[in-house]
Amino acid sequence: MPEIKLTNITKRWGKFYAVDNLNLHIENNSFITILGPSGCGKTTTLRMIAGLETPTSGQIKIGDQIVYDSDQGINIPPNKRKVGFLFQNYALWPNMTVYDNISFGLKNIKEELPVIDIELKTTSDVIRSLQNTNK
Repeated sequence: MPEIKLTNITKRWGKFYAVDNLNLHIENNSFITILGPSGCGKTTTLRMIAGLETPTSGQIKIGDQIVYDSDQGINIPPNKRKVGFLFQNYALWPNMTVYDNISFGLKNIKEELPVIDIELKTTSDVIRSLQNTNK
């Protein structure tokens, strides 16, 4: 999975800033967790990376490709970004475990991926604890 760089990303609606001048660098083959209170811009940031939300300004780069740049007028559509995502309700398929839900999208990628089992099992354990479920 390629690195992702957000440079001076801002998203605002009128006078409300959902994301204000965010700089984020996600290393190649990394998994991250974005934590914060409700309304701090977590979902907006992820939606901008996926192309489901258009930033007000800044640049988003996935691998060697600039997928959004306000100064250059670049805005690559979601279907051309090669970004997978899982909706916030982890139980997309309630008949599957948390681990299976998280890893589902990764199993369908036809490119070589890093070994992910340890990270996914750890992440699923954290999610299970937070959700207080038996899955």
